[in-house]
Amino acid sequence: MMKVGIIIPDRGDRPKLLANSIRMLEAQTLKPHCIAIVNDEPKSDKPDITWRYRKGYDLLREKGLDIIVFWENDDWYSPDYLRYMTDKWLEHDKPDLFGTNHTIYYNIKIKKYFEMLHDQRSAAMNTLIKPDMNFEWCPDYETFTDLHLYRTLNYKVFRPDKLYSLGIKHGIGKLGGRSHIDRLYRYKFKDNGFLKKTLDPVSYNFYWNYFN
Repeated sequence: MMKVGIIIPDRGDRPKLLANSIRMLEAQTLKPHCIAIVNDEPKSDKPDITWRYRKGYDLLREKGLDIIVFWENDDWYSPDYLRYMTDKWLEHDKPDLFGTNHTIYYNIKIKKYFEMLHDQRSAAMNTLIKPDMNFEWCPDYETFTDLHLYRTLNYKVFRPDKLYSLGIKHGIGKLGGRSHIDRLYRYKFKDNGFLKKTLDPVSYNFYWNYFN
């Protein structure tokens, strides 16, 4: 059985989002072996997602895991996400760093979304990393952790055959990432029932009610 570890970066200021994230983890068809929720009190008012991922990685790397998965507490993951991603990681010969080069971001406040084809990388929310990597992380307050990792480590990326995850943008908290409240011009597609068709009913009701 594949031993999968999960890192959830969390600043302790979005308890309902964290609870929903754990619910999605518990619903996975491939159960994680261990989970590191890095919800230490922030050391500053800056986004500190890199520091949280680094600390989570240090906590998990000695647990005898096959792979570590980045799991962001506000995003949506389908119940078969972990199984699908780890199967693809095996199919691609278990690279040091692995992810999808295609992401859809949905802004819950303006009810629009856009697609992004990444240039030789994956978003952090869809990244898997081996537990035995020795490398230098970017500064703790760098928001683009994913850019640094894919420039530093040997990696492979692929395009999934359907949507297994969805980046949710909302503007709450300072964990990391962008396009929550800026660059709204990128959201070119109106909802037209997209969110309801994409998410499972429980997740749809949660996001719709939480942000409305």
